[in-house]
Order: sequence, then structure tokens, then C-alpha cells
Amino acid sequence: MDGEMSEDVLTEILARLPCKSLARSQCVSTSWQRIISSDYLRRRLRLITSGVLFHDGPRGGDGGRKQAYTYACASDGGGVAEAADMSFFPCHDTSTIIDGCNGLLLYYASYPTAFHVVNPTTQRWAALPAARGKTLLSVLAFDPSASPHYKVVCFTGWLPRGASIEVFDSEAGAWREHEVDFGLDTNAMSATMHCFGGALHVLAYSGHVVRIDLDTMACAVTALPAPVSCRARAGHCRGRLRYASSDGSRLRIWELRDAGGGDWAMKHEIGVKDVIADEQIYGSSQAVTFLFMAFHPEREVVYLWAPWKLLAFDMVERRVEEEWMFGSEKEGAHLIQIWLFPFSRHLANCLA
Repeated sequence: MDGEMSEDVLTEILARLPCKSLARSQCVSTSWQRIISSDYLRRRLRLITSGVLFHDGPRGGDGGRKQAYTYACASDGGGVAEAADMSFFPCHDTSTIIDGCNGLLLYYASYPTAFHVVNPTTQRWAALPAARGKTLLSVLAFDPSASPHYKVVCFTGWLPRGASIEVFDSEAGAWREHEVDFGLDTNAMSATMHCFGGALHVLAYSGHVVRIDLDTMACAVTALPAPVSCRARAGHCRGRLRYASSDGSRLRIWELRDAGGGDWAMKHEIGVKDVIADEQIYGSSQAVTFLFMAFHPEREVVYLWAPWKLLAFDMVERRVEEEWMFGSEKEGAHLIQIWLFPFSRHLANCLA
């Protein structure tokens, strides 16, 4: 079929396919595989929006339902974000999602101890070899625009100003042990982390962000423009580090202009009334708040968790661009993490 139409026409057709169909279409022919692998087609495709939800069940007691993360995909244009069917992964019911990064999920089972990395887009998964130490905190790092390889970082012990870690590199297929020096007291470090450009960015309650290079394990400390709270987040937009600080009713965003000098510039500031223009809500006794979730990697758009929905808010136009509800349990759902990532040959080939 591809021999009967021009490559430009075929590219236009492929650009309109859902990401799962596009991933499978690589097997049609070598010419289809080449077009799907091209950077031109990747730039034509919309970013994929994904979320990890926390459904709040009964607390306390042996009879309480286990609390767990649920993976959901948000469709283009808004609507209802339904939980993804993960039944293709045989260990889904015996392990827990503990992290996600750019289209991959990290599952962990405590007994017997096991890590799995799962790609919901292509419905592939990989079992990792057993780590040597006991994991205290685990993070997944994956950039589908750069490589099909990923890393899993496990913190296995705390030092006064650093940590013992094990890093699994999918390219090498093995774990390696390291010690890192944060450059700050470990007690100041938070569990709020962000992966970008081969590095892990960790917020510290001392008012700093620590960049850990996952190749060299070197750490760099940069002072932040505002204090760190449980609602603060770091992220990247157009390749630059940004810092978001929110008190639930007001959001301030800074951009790092000079990493060496710690030069931050204020980019945006919005209030709750800019986001939620519902007079009935304001007239009720309910407290109106929103939480910052993520930056769009290429546009001046942020993703916010408002009452029972995820919002894409355009910071330039000052308007809600898209919104998603989260099924019948939306009032009990608490959004933990979202990310946006490009479809690419690396996402399609990952875990092949």
C-alpha cells in the first residue's frame, strides 16, 4: 500500500493515528518504520499526557482497602480520564506502581522483592535483576526523545551529607553501587524529585535544589528563589529549570537563567480566581484551592489539580485550555503525578 502513495501523504496519515496504533504500525514495512522513526514525524505529533492517580480508600485497620496508585491516560481535548487496563502485565495485582517517567511505569513487589519496568503504550515489560541492597526510595529516569534506555535509581542508605545508591542501567543490564555527596545535610533533602537531561533534581528544605548527574554522580547545589514546601515543584520548560511555589491559592513560577550564578527570574504569577471562575463555588463554605502538578515541556502551559479535575492552564492567555475529570471516584481521587512526553521510536522500541 505504501508503494502506491507518496511519502508526504503517508506521513500525514500516520501523524493522525493514536500512539498505540502508531507503535504497532512500525511492523507493516521498512518504509513505515523509517517514517515513524523520523524526527519530522515526531515533531508533528502531540505530546502524550499521562497521570498517576491516588485513590483514597478506607484508612486504618486490617480490613481497610490497600491504597495504591492507578495509571490513567488523558485524551486530547479534555473529557474523562479513564484508568488504563493494565491486565496485560501479569504482576499488576501482586506489585505496586511506585514511580513513572515519560511513558514508563516502575512497579515494585516487596515479597519476593522484584522491580518491573512497564510500557503501557506498547504493552511490554521487563523484569530487573535483583538489587543488592534494600531500597528506601526508588526513582525511574527515562527520556524517550533521546534514547530507548532508562535508569532506576534506588537509595539504599543515608549518610550525613549524602547517600548510598544503586543504579540500574538498562543499556548495561546491571546494577552499580555508588555513594553521592549532596553538598547539604541529608536531613534537609525532600522526596520531591524531577528527572531531566540525564540528571535527578532534588528539592531541599534548606531552600536549594540539588542536581545529581546520573552518569558521573557529581552533585551541584543551587539556591532557590523561595522557600521549599510540600507543594513546591521543580521542572523544565524549553530546556530550562523552573521552580513553582504554591500556597494553594496563589502560584508563583521562576526560571533559572544562570545555573552558575543562581540567577532566577519571575516568569508567571496566578491566583485561584484566575483558574477557577465558578461563583457558586466561591459562595459556598468549601475552600477553593489548586495544586501545581507539572510544566508543559515546550509551551507556557502548566497542569493544575483543582477540585476533582486536572486543568491545563495557558499562562500567557490566562485561561483554562483543557480539563479532565477522573471517573466515578473523582471526588475521592488525589492526583500524585503527571507527565507529558513525546511519542518517538525510542518509546515504541523501549523494552522490545
